[in-house]
Amino acid sequence: MAGGGGSGGGARYLELPFLGAAIGKKKRRTSASEQPHDAQGNALPKKKRSFKPRGQYKKNGAKGSRSNGHTSNLDLELTKTAADVAQMSEEDIIMDYNAPIHMWVVATLFPLIAGTFGPIASMFNVCAIATDWRIVVNPESLEAGGRYIKDPPWVNAVNVVSLAIALVANLFLLGQMTSRIRYNISGPITIIGFFVSGFVDVVLVAVASHVLPLDISKQEVYSQAFYYACFSGGIYVVLAIMLSMTAWGIWFGHYSEEFKLSLSQRSLMLQTMLFLTYVLAAGAVYSDIEGWDYLDSTYWVVVTVFTIGFGDYAPSTHLGRSLFFPFATGGIIFVGVIIANIRTVILESASVKVSTRLVEKARTKVLQNGEPAKGIFKVHTLLGTRTHDINADYELARRRKEFNLMRAIQRQAHVQNRLISLGFAMTAFLILWFIGGVVFWQAEILSVGGEQWTYFDSIYFTFVAQLTIGYGDFAPQTNSAKPAFVFWALISLPTLTVLIGSVGDAVSSVVNWYTTWVGEHATALYDIFVALYQPHNRARDKIRDLIKNPNKNKDEDDRAADHGIHDVGDVENACVLPPDFDAQPFSSWQIDTLEHKYRPYIAIKAMQKIVDSLDDDPPKKYTYKEWTWLLKLIGEDETTEEGHRHVGRPLPEGMEVAEPVRENARQMWSWLGQESPLMSLAHGSEAKWMIRKLMEMLERDLKERADVRTEMELGYEAREKVDDAIEKDEPPSEPGDN
Repeated sequence: MAGGGGSGGGARYLELPFLGAAIGKKKRRTSASEQPHDAQGNALPKKKRSFKPRGQYKKNGAKGSRSNGHTSNLDLELTKTAADVAQMSEEDIIMDYNAPIHMWVVATLFPLIAGTFGPIASMFNVCAIATDWRIVVNPESLEAGGRYIKDPPWVNAVNVVSLAIALVANLFLLGQMTSRIRYNISGPITIIGFFVSGFVDVVLVAVASHVLPLDISKQEVYSQAFYYACFSGGIYVVLAIMLSMTAWGIWFGHYSEEFKLSLSQRSLMLQTMLFLTYVLAAGAVYSDIEGWDYLDSTYWVVVTVFTIGFGDYAPSTHLGRSLFFPFATGGIIFVGVIIANIRTVILESASVKVSTRLVEKARTKVLQNGEPAKGIFKVHTLLGTRTHDINADYELARRRKEFNLMRAIQRQAHVQNRLISLGFAMTAFLILWFIGGVVFWQAEILSVGGEQWTYFDSIYFTFVAQLTIGYGDFAPQTNSAKPAFVFWALISLPTLTVLIGSVGDAVSSVVNWYTTWVGEHATALYDIFVALYQPHNRARDKIRDLIKNPNKNKDEDDRAADHGIHDVGDVENACVLPPDFDAQPFSSWQIDTLEHKYRPYIAIKAMQKIVDSLDDDPPKKYTYKEWTWLLKLIGEDETTEEGHRHVGRPLPEGMEVAEPVRENARQMWSWLGQESPLMSLAHGSEAKWMIRKLMEMLERDLKERADVRTEMELGYEAREKVDDAIEKDEPPSEPGDN
């Protein structure tokens, strides 16, 4: 989660865990009365505006405290007094780490798209230079098998200049994404480079009908190189516009100029460059060996490495077939690595961002639909609306109801996230299927030498190709269809992989849920099976009992008791010490004293257990009893009302909202608030949150113990010096003097 501004007049910034750039509000102007002065009264220079590091919060009297703001927009108030906060509603107390999705799109997704499609555009630019732009078609052969018409030398020269500028822009973009080049240098060069290259290609294509006229009577048509130039120019311009939008946000202070990308995000552009270089090089090799046209050879390479295999081109020479073994193996591995990386990037950025927003929107909606001031909340699910009453006679029960309600909100958001992911992947698949069908249909109908496909033939072809089946009964034959297919294949295959992954995740979740459910109710199911062969409708009674009491045999806490931190402490009774701890030798000590003495040891043991859960997929979710035990270990008590706020009610006078662990008695938090540990997605998982907090507790605890021990040792040394001075009749020296 992101911190807000403190009581001072500093700027407020957001740092999202999945975002490659910090999002925040520009620093307000400092008046002359507020500007710091030196001892002589001279105004000191203003501090340079900076962005807060990940996971850090603006201090507000105590470490970890955070001010409050509105989620409706990012123009948040910078400061709030305790009196102001006490009058704010729950909607006003929401922390602002959930920046709108469009900001994530502009700040992170656009640079990632540019890093992926920039090399693709340069590849198409190379293809535009490879051959002449006009060709004379033999009516008895395919369109691609005609005779080239020599272009003026200046056409190739302009294309080469466009390619050189684009390559420089791509290199600077790569340097920026790998943090090797500062944005104030790489950003303008990349944007200007893409704009210039795109403008040159687009203008050259637009004037081609005048400078490179076609004589229709002689069956003259444009070659594949012309259409590759169309694609490269269009891609360059679109990428330049995207990066300009990102630059606009950086210029006005909405995003950081440093793209904090993950390893998979940074490596995606480099992998794309290497793969496209592999395709172009393999195309050149097979063009020479098999005697194919270079662009036909490049088309064949793409069809091969994506395992489509139409069969319209195949190596016929001994050398070509011999080189095919290492070439095909390396190319398919390359494709697999890139597609896996794309899926990882989507899961760690887009999916996390969407899930974060969905959890917050679901939480806010629950607060709006219910009556928070009365402790009544409503959760809307696919199966209907459920009302949650979190009122209870004692604090521990109320807090447990809060926790369970937050879990219900998380489950609702998780289902929505799965549906949205599946919907987006399915929509992209359908667009590439049917829109691609229109493109190939028109390309084959309107071109000389086309096969005159119907629209149904075209969507049949795109479906077969998209699933990498490749029967070969249909294949692109025209000069416009082949470049379109290369571009379409580079997009559709990763999209299909994401779709399959989304469907697989959804099906896997359902299967896992039913498997777990059957395992938990095996005894009841066996009783039903036995009762089917007995009279008096025992089976009906068993089924009714199972439906009414789905967790009769074992609840969530019982299922968790078989593993995890239950071996470390007495989780059931929220006692820090283990249940088998022999306290008999310490019978004269208070239990709090014993817990304090053994707290570092227990914390380390707990961390050893939690570490085993860091790599769980899906991430482990801890039960309320486990949370209660852990919070007590780090100094929070769920059984008392101290430090616990009620969502929907004004804060008491002088109190403020802060995340656990609280630093002073003025701070409060709730399981249903955005300060809740269950909303701490900045840490990635609950296990990571626990590890971090235990480490912070150990740091403080061990420092205090070291201070006490040092003071004791210094006091012992001081007493010895006093005794020695008395014996020698000399004045004692200060402790530590040598």
